[in-house]
Amino acid sequence: MDYKRLINDHLGKQTDKTPVVVALLAGLAVGAALGILFAPGSGSETRNLLSDKTKDLADSAKDKLQTYKEKLKDSADHLADTAKNKYQTYGEKLQNGADDLVDLKDRAVETVKSKFSDVKDEVKDAKENIKNKAHDIKDEIENA
Repeated sequence: MDYKRLINDHLGKQTDKTPVVVALLAGLAVGAALGILFAPGSGSETRNLLSDKTKDLADSAKDKLQTYKEKLKDSADHLADTAKNKYQTYGEKLQNGADDLVDLKDRAVETVKSKFSDVKDEVKDAKENIKNKAHDIKDEIENA
C-alpha cells in the first residue's frame, strides 16, 4: 500500500488545518502535564507548580478575553457613532430638500396667481372693449 500517496491525497483534500493545530496543541499540553507529573520534584512541589501554571494560564486567558471585550465594545461604539452621524447628515439633507420643495411650491403658486391675475385683467380689458364696440355698433344702428 502506498502510504505517502494516501496521506498526500487526504491532506490535499483538507483545507482547514484547525483540527490538526488543535490536536498538536492538546498533545503538547498533555505532554507537558505528564512531564511535570513525572518530574523528579516532590509531589507537593509539582502540584504547586501545576497549580501556579494553571492559575497563570487562567489569568492570561481572562486578560485576553477582557482585552477582546474592550476592543469589541470600542468597535461597536465607533460603529454606532458613525451610524448616528450618517443618520443626522442624511436627515439634514432630507430636511433641506423638503425646505427647497416648499420654497419651489410657494414660488409656483405665486407665479400661477400672477399669471391668473394677468389673464383676469386681460379678460376684463377685452370685456370692456367688447362692451365699447357693442355700444359703438348700437349707436351706429340708431343713427342709421
